[in-house]
Amino acid sequence: MRLSKPWLFAAIIMVLIIWGNSLVPGSGSGSLSLSVVEAVRGALDALRLPSDWVTNFLVRKTAHFTEYAVLGVLVAHAFDPEHTAEHMRLAAICLALVLVPSIDETIQLFVAGRSGQVTDVLLDCCGAATGVLLTYLVWRLRRREMPKMPTPGDSDSS
Repeated sequence: MRLSKPWLFAAIIMVLIIWGNSLVPGSGSGSLSLSVVEAVRGALDALRLPSDWVTNFLVRKTAHFTEYAVLGVLVAHAFDPEHTAEHMRLAAICLALVLVPSIDETIQLFVAGRSGQVTDVLLDCCGAATGVLLTYLVWRLRRREMPKMPTPGDSDSS
C-alpha cells in the first residue's frame, strides 16, 4: 500500500501534539481550557452576544472533536493519496483512528489530575470520522467539477 510521506509526517506530528497535550497534568490542562473560555466569552461580550453558554466542558469537548477531525483529514490523505477508497485503505484509516485516541486516553490514566474516559475515545472517533468523511466528500466534489478530457475519436463537429 502506497502512503503519502508528507501527509504521514503531518499526521505523526499531530499525534505527537495530541499525546503531548495528554501528558500535561490536570491543573495545567484545566487552566489552559479556562483561559480559552475567558477569551471566547470576552470576544462574545465585546460583540454584545450571550456568552454564558461557553463552558469549560464545551471548550474541552470541542477541542477533542476538532483535533481528531484534523487528524482524520491528515490520515485520510496519508493512507489514501490516490483517493481510491479501497477497503484495505479504509480499514487502515479506521484502525489508526481508533488506536490513537485509545492510546491517548490510556496515557491520561498515568498523568496526575487526568483520567482516561471511554466517552472521550468515542468523541475522538466521531471527530476523526468527520474529518475522513469531509475529506472524501471534498475529493468527490472536486472530481465532479473537473472537466472531462476528450477521448480519442471524440469530435466536436457534427
